[in-house]
Amino acid sequence: MDKRPFLLLVIGIAAIGHGQTSDDLSARYHPTTVYQLRPDVTMTPQYADDGQVCEMALERRQNTDAGIVFAAPFSEHEVSEFINELAPEAKRGRNLTRALNENVDGDFITTTYTYENVLVRVYGIIRSAPGGDSVITITWRKRKCSEKTANMRLTTPIGTPSKPKP
Repeated sequence: MDKRPFLLLVIGIAAIGHGQTSDDLSARYHPTTVYQLRPDVTMTPQYADDGQVCEMALERRQNTDAGIVFAAPFSEHEVSEFINELAPEAKRGRNLTRALNENVDGDFITTTYTYENVLVRVYGIIRSAPGGDSVITITWRKRKCSEKTANMRLTTPIGTPSKPKP
């Protein structure tokens, strides 16, 4: 009698019975807070030691019948709206952005808006679909992010794997 089907059944039941709980994930990974700014837009903040936000990363997530679509682009109007909402003009300071504030690297484009107190980077993809601006970061120039959250900061536009805490 072949015992393999029985063994696979036992292993399958054991795997289902040993699911991941919130405590299991928190023990292995750094928990973080994510805010829903719009039904399809999330913002992940990082904080300085004094509790002030030092960086915010905005991403669009779009649910469809086929699943979740990442990299759905932000319009120029939405980028401007989020900058004004999260870093109002009075707080971000004078606009110091120079002409030619875009950097193209292969299929990726980064547009940088420089203000006295804030640096805004808009990361996008140059191609037909799904092209456009996909991630926005707002960094407060005079605030240093806490060492506790330093490894969670966005340092590249797309595809950075998360690292488990040591």
